[in-house]
Amino acid sequence: MGKAVFNQVFSSATGNADNYRIPSAVKTKSGVIIACADERYYTAADNPNRIDKVVRRSLDGGITWQEQIVAVKEYGESKMNASAAIDPCLLYDDDSNTVFMIYLHSPAKVWILDSEKGTGYDNVGRKLLKIGKRVAYVADNNDIVYADGKYSGYVYDGEAYAYKDGECVGDIYSGKNPIKEYGTCFLYICKSEDEGLTWSKPECLNLQVKDRYMSFIGACPGVGIKIKRGKYAGRLIFPIYFNTLRRALSLSSCVIYSDDGGATWKRGKSPNDGRRKFIFKLSSRFVSEFDMITESQVIELEDGVLRMFMRNHSLKRLIAMAESYDGGETWINYRHNPALIHPICQVSAINAVYKGKEVTLVCNAADKKRRINGTIRLSYDYGETFAFSAKVKADGFVYSSMVQADDGDILLLYEGSTEHESIDSLKFSIEEIEKGQIIYGGA
Repeated sequence: MGKAVFNQVFSSATGNADNYRIPSAVKTKSGVIIACADERYYTAADNPNRIDKVVRRSLDGGITWQEQIVAVKEYGESKMNASAAIDPCLLYDDDSNTVFMIYLHSPAKVWILDSEKGTGYDNVGRKLLKIGKRVAYVADNNDIVYADGKYSGYVYDGEAYAYKDGECVGDIYSGKNPIKEYGTCFLYICKSEDEGLTWSKPECLNLQVKDRYMSFIGACPGVGIKIKRGKYAGRLIFPIYFNTLRRALSLSSCVIYSDDGGATWKRGKSPNDGRRKFIFKLSSRFVSEFDMITESQVIELEDGVLRMFMRNHSLKRLIAMAESYDGGETWINYRHNPALIHPICQVSAINAVYKGKEVTLVCNAADKKRRINGTIRLSYDYGETFAFSAKVKADGFVYSSMVQADDGDILLLYEGSTEHESIDSLKFSIEEIEKGQIIYGGA
């Protein structure tokens, strides 16, 4: 392919809001590219906010796009009185031809610093609700809501709405009604078995992957992977991160993994678990500000080993890396890559095929202070070193996601402005990265 092709994939012209953030993109074995993003209704900010998950599909490698689809719908009519489905991460399983999506769901008024500790379920797995200041729960099988060991007068429909004396009293998510969802963060998963046209009812993963000492839990924006080689071939991998404090930050990343095609999930340890810091070893139960690792991406090395690229809060302002030799269950060799500068912002990383060989592409805002200077780098050793780089965009550049189209070109979806009004895309050849030219220098 010659000159790069620019598109605007998500914007007010395609959907129902003025702000779009957090791209994620995968390709199916039939060549369909599926792109997902946050549709943010009342502001460009994170939660609290009404945030839906929206999807568009391309049948021609990212040149044109079909109409926008709402994959996950949330509730509420104002910023502080709305629920959120924030930060998508897509994963494609070619064996089942299934696209999985994980994301963070939070009820109204809940964000990373204001999330209660716990799973949102009681010790026997019953969903928790709040009636005023009282903690209630939904009884097994009949949706009757109990508080203080007694029938509360409310019934929950299992979807969104509560009823009293046969009358709907409103949804449990928007925070405006007498009965509310418990105020913590939930990791949800849904899937599409028809290449992104329709999406299943989301299911909560908290009971499988969130511990009671955790407050926040969220998906790492970008994509998950399926291991292709080695002992853990077939394992599905999603990167996530979590907080262990309330009203303060103690953040660590890790992965969740499935060995049964996405039916069940387990959580691995964090690269922060056992990482040596001077003469001490860290634990993800508590880390200081400068040791926090958050939004991460994972690739597979040629022998089935996994490599994680991590946003982190070190004063070095360099993307961190670590490896796993057991399919994401544990991580070793934490270090910073001197080639990957960042201003504490998300990084995207994928493997691609170029001239018959596997190469790695890493893209981020390559500046130590500001979210600017979008740069994509090409590596022949899985991101350890980089042979070539090309500037994608000189000024505003924030989150991104990459996928290789059937014709071998790379489709990059990215936030090209801190105003967050659109998700844009560029399609270009890997050869253009080798040339080191500015692929796109627009505003």
